[in-house]
Amino acid sequence: MNSYNTQAFHQLEIAIQSVAELISSIEESEWDTRPTDGKFSIGELVGHIALICEADRRIADGASEKDMSAYYAAAAPVTLQQAKTELIRNFERLQAFYLPLTEEQLFEPCTSYWGVTYSRYEWLLETLVHVAHHRGQLHAMLVHCLGKQTDFALFE
Repeated sequence: MNSYNTQAFHQLEIAIQSVAELISSIEESEWDTRPTDGKFSIGELVGHIALICEADRRIADGASEKDMSAYYAAAAPVTLQQAKTELIRNFERLQAFYLPLTEEQLFEPCTSYWGVTYSRYEWLLETLVHVAHHRGQLHAMLVHCLGKQTDFALFE
C-alpha cells in the first residue's frame, strides 16, 4: 500500500461517511422530490452518488460506453437503503481495487471511452472530486429545498 492511496482514501472515506449520513436524513417520501425541473430528483442524485466509486473504477479500468450504460441500468438503487448499501459496498470495492496497486500501476495511464487519459491515481482523485461535488449538491437540496438541519461535519 502506498501513501498516495492511503491519503486519498482517507479523504474519500470522510466524503462517503458524510453522504451516508445525508442519506440517513432523507425520508422515502422525499425520494422523488425534484427541486429543479430537468435536473436530478433527490433519489436520482442519491442513486448516482451511490454508484460513483464503482462506475469511476470501471471507467478507469477501460469499460466501454455500452458496458457503463448496462452497469447504470442494472445497478441503479431504487430505495434509500439500497443506495446506502451500494454506496458503502462500492467504496469498499474501490479500495480493494486500488490499495494493492504498486506506484508503477497507480501512475499507469488509462483512457476512458470518451477519450480522456488519466493515470489511475488521477482517476482516483477524479472519483473523490466527483463524490464531493454531488455531496454538496445533495446537502444543498436537503437544506435549502427540504429545510433539513444537518448536524454533522462534511469535512474533518
